[in-house]
Amino acid sequence: MAKRPTLPELIEQAASGATMLSPGDAAEVDELKKVFKKIDKSLAKLKDSPADLVQQTQDVSTGISELLGQMSNDETTDAEALIDSVTQEVMSLQQLVDQVLNPQPPQEETQAVETPVEETVAEEAGMMIDEDDVPLVQDFIAESNEHIESAEAGLLDLETKPDDSEVMNLIFRGFHTIKGMAGFLNLTEIGSLAHSTENLLDLARKGELLMAGANTDVVFESIDLLKKMMAELQEAMDAHRPVQSQKEVTALLEKIEACSQNKTESTPEPAEAAVETQESEAVSEQVSSDEVVETVQETSVPETIEPEPVCEATVEETPAVKPEPAATVKSSNASTRKKEVAAVDEKIKVSTTRLDNLVNMAGELVIAQLMVAEEVCGNLSDHHALNRKVAHQGKIVRELQELSMSMRMVQIAGVFQKMNRLVRDVSRKAGKTIDFVTFGEETELDRSIVDKIADPLIHMLRNSVDHGVESPEDRQKSGKNPVGRIELRAFHEAGNIVIEIEDDGKGLDKDRILNKAIENGVVDAESQLTDDQIYKLIFHAGLSTAQKITSVSGRGVGMDVVKKNIESLRGKIDIASTPGKGTIFTIRLPLTLAMIDGQVVTVGNSRYIVPINSIIGTLRPQVEQISTVQDRLEMVMVRGELMPLVRLYQLFNVEPVTTDPAEALLVIVEDDGKKCCMLVDDLLAQQRVVIKSLGEGLGKVEGVSGGAIMGDGKVSLILDIPSLMKLAQNE
Repeated sequence: MAKRPTLPELIEQAASGATMLSPGDAAEVDELKKVFKKIDKSLAKLKDSPADLVQQTQDVSTGISELLGQMSNDETTDAEALIDSVTQEVMSLQQLVDQVLNPQPPQEETQAVETPVEETVAEEAGMMIDEDDVPLVQDFIAESNEHIESAEAGLLDLETKPDDSEVMNLIFRGFHTIKGMAGFLNLTEIGSLAHSTENLLDLARKGELLMAGANTDVVFESIDLLKKMMAELQEAMDAHRPVQSQKEVTALLEKIEACSQNKTESTPEPAEAAVETQESEAVSEQVSSDEVVETVQETSVPETIEPEPVCEATVEETPAVKPEPAATVKSSNASTRKKEVAAVDEKIKVSTTRLDNLVNMAGELVIAQLMVAEEVCGNLSDHHALNRKVAHQGKIVRELQELSMSMRMVQIAGVFQKMNRLVRDVSRKAGKTIDFVTFGEETELDRSIVDKIADPLIHMLRNSVDHGVESPEDRQKSGKNPVGRIELRAFHEAGNIVIEIEDDGKGLDKDRILNKAIENGVVDAESQLTDDQIYKLIFHAGLSTAQKITSVSGRGVGMDVVKKNIESLRGKIDIASTPGKGTIFTIRLPLTLAMIDGQVVTVGNSRYIVPINSIIGTLRPQVEQISTVQDRLEMVMVRGELMPLVRLYQLFNVEPVTTDPAEALLVIVEDDGKKCCMLVDDLLAQQRVVIKSLGEGLGKVEGVSGGAIMGDGKVSLILDIPSLMKLAQNE
């Protein structure tokens, strides 16, 4: 026989049901009414408790039941307000039940009721999260972060379409849910901020306030502070320390109240700190290896009253220039959201640690299957039944591996959303109007790459806004649209993910870059460099051609970090620029860091794996193509271009089959515009292999990025082309 839930458990069910309550869902309302009937029965059975408190608790419970009855009978015109009332009453009921079950001295009760908001916030500084509540708080943080990101994206849409009631409802519901869950967990500070912001948004929903200018800025400030509070809450739980209070809450609540009272007359410029905070948050969010991948089921959006015209004196008008492309993009994004709301997909939370373990085990299974297949093929004929069964098993194992890898793939939309906010803040600070357009948000790549790509994109977009796009005055003098345009695109190409950042600014000044590089001693004055090589000089540390240093960029630090971060992801970055027209930065990254497509080559009895994306071609040279410089450096003439010859057997101290290049094969590889020819004995098959580290015992080996276990159980080294070329040059 099932155990009957206790009164605290029933209250918890009621709080959870009230938080997820949505207008028009009769089933949810009926279920919640049943819970309150059970609560009433439990209250009637209470003994040895203060009679007045019990009666007060019963009155509140009865009142909630009446409100739910109104929802069932459609006796209200404002379902959202009624849901808000139910949520507030449930919070009150929680406190009353706690007092009934844990009576406190009357003096302390009075003090708790009369404590002002400032003191409540101060008390929360010493609040410890109970161990029993940690799973609930973890879920709260994950869900709240999703609502915050959704609200931020919606606000960016509202800046061009302030009358979009559907987007307004999505933002409102996000803050409403956060408020309800925070109240349930007794997170007063978060609940107060979410509640105040919700009230401001409610005025905008009813047409009593225009969500633009300073009103939008204050909601963005609320989002930034909520992000900070969620991070602090997570850190407090991880460190097992009290939750620290946020001093900015009181001042922000006053600003929100001022906006609610229509006291705002102008739109202030965003503070520099806001830009810096956003940049750091874009990099630091979702990095922990124990984070949780979670998708919350979408809820239907209630219909609301269309906003009526408001007095333009209450808020500052949005910029008069609204480019059509931006409006088109926002419209398509809104239609995408409608489809997402309509199509509900059942999903669960899975720890990323478990996903990583699954991918590793799938990789081990592939290796084991290759060993079995090679053993069977070597001892049985092709027509043997076991051979066919092993081949079929291999197909299933490969599909299982691809499925496990796909579970780690996430859309890049979250990163693009953060960049949207970044461009908004930086452009306003720089006094520029920029139409920022994104394409390919649905493009998927490995979660670990998504976590690390945000930092390079931040630096590059800051430079595009601050130095690439001219000021409105300069653009008009050049005959351009005063509104600049930056496009951020993502797409798949040849097994890689390609991210492009294009601006229609003034382009890179190659003469100034070259002169600065010569001045800093990066290159010699006599060096003959191509345009591509000159452009890539901007990735050297300390090299900046900016005419002035701003709070955003111009110090020559950042682009070198961009290059290092992208190379650490086994990626490449290219630059194309046209003076007066603009610049395109192209980043190419692998879809995953766990596997690599490689060409297996042999040198003597050893096998090596050369990454496919580094190979330009292969050839067997003629004797006349080989030449020697200063009796030391060997060169190969390939299609009119001289390339260094790298003898792998010398670098790895291996006995080759032949030392004559005319009898062996050359693999032409490229890195950062530099090419060389690697001498190998033979080419075997191309394979996708699972990358394994060499372990702490070997540490970092020059010219080698890792290893892979082949079908015969032996290990083949994966060549690190950039490191190998430097090693050969030193030799």
